Formats: sequence, C-alpha cells, structure tokens
Amino acid sequence: MTVTTKEVGANIRRKRLEYDIEQRELAQRVGINKTLLCNIEHGRRRPSVDALRKIADTLHCSVDELLGRSVS
Repeated sequence: MTVTTKEVGANIRRKRLEYDIEQRELAQRVGINKTLLCNIEHGRRRPSVDALRKIADTLHCSVDELLGRSVS
C-alpha cells in the first residue's frame, strides 16, 4: 500500500488538532517553520524523516500512525 503525501499531511493535521496545538507551536517544537508545516499538512511538501520522527514524538504517536499504517 502506498501512502500519499496528502494522506500523511492529513494524519499530521488530525493528530495536531487532537492535541489542540497550533501550527506555529508544533513547527517551533519540531524545529521547522510554520510555512513548511502548512505545506506538509496540505500535501504540498513531504516531511523529512527527521521532521516526521520529531512530529510523531511531539504528538505522542508513532511514525507508522502518521504514515497511515495500522498500529497493533
């Protein structure tokens, strides 16, 4: 199964909203700028592996969850 950049972005946005964190705050915690995070969430940019790992850590989830893979 191939996951699209748009799906990854939607998963990040869903988890961010679950924790009631603004884009600016998540971007700051991850060490990227808000514009890049916005582009990631809208599927216009693919996050780096490092950024994806930091986003997952900040949102208390796994990278697999952000990639849309089922978590057992």
